[in-house]
Amino acid sequence: MSPEELVKDIDKLVSLPEVFIQVNQMMEQPSCSSAKLADIISADTDISARLLRLVNSPFYGLRSNVDTISRAVTIAGTQELRNLVSATIAVRSFTGIPENLVNMDEFWRHGVTTGVMAQMLAKYSNVLHSERLFVAGMLHDVGRLAIYLTIPEKAIEIMEITGGDEWILAEVEERILGFNHMDVGAALMKSWQLPDSLISVAQNHHTPSYATTFQLDVAIVHIALAIARGEMSGFPVDEMLWAIEPNVWDATGLSPERVSPHVVEMLRTSLDTMGMILAPTDLKRA
Repeated sequence: MSPEELVKDIDKLVSLPEVFIQVNQMMEQPSCSSAKLADIISADTDISARLLRLVNSPFYGLRSNVDTISRAVTIAGTQELRNLVSATIAVRSFTGIPENLVNMDEFWRHGVTTGVMAQMLAKYSNVLHSERLFVAGMLHDVGRLAIYLTIPEKAIEIMEITGGDEWILAEVEERILGFNHMDVGAALMKSWQLPDSLISVAQNHHTPSYATTFQLDVAIVHIALAIARGEMSGFPVDEMLWAIEPNVWDATGLSPERVSPHVVEMLRTSLDTMGMILAPTDLKRA
């Protein structure tokens, strides 16, 4: 089995809502417009509510409240909107995975924390349109969910060997499967027709030196991932930062000394964002 074969029929296991399919189809059309996207998204009250929550958050720092989807689409931009819809739907769609394989609350907490930190690090690196780094960070490990969902017996075997050691996970996956969760994540994003920048991050977030495209995005998420992993595992953040290879820092123009003072702020922002992305909206589809 290859990563492409593993994700080939995943749509039979993951219930992707119609809005996801329609948004992706619309983005491929030359006539794509904010108004048309707003019409599609407005049909899904849950995604609409989450989008409004996000654009009204400190993430965007707007001075006035946004209360319509059309305005939210204009602010976020069509490409960023596509990414946000993908992230929201990923959270909502990957259900039914046994708890002995993954705690979904912890999984998405880690993803959101990585995403928030990636976006904030991108701003410190003066990256234009830094919002894309939030989605790249949030979805970086989605390949793991695909493995849990499609071949749970192999996932259990891998977990028994690693004993929860994240540092050897990819190596053990390679030995058992012939590929790793990064390969699967990239294949899944390709099948979902997501942007190449997200695919490159999914493929290379643990091995940034292997990235041949979007090296800056990969390097930023790699740093964010180290901070998020340290925060969740209890390792000192400074220790995690200093373990990052110098060429990764060089790619971003950042350094451990420059990043360390902002870690507390990034953690606080990630906690706020978790509520916006992960909390139920208490809305029913019309």
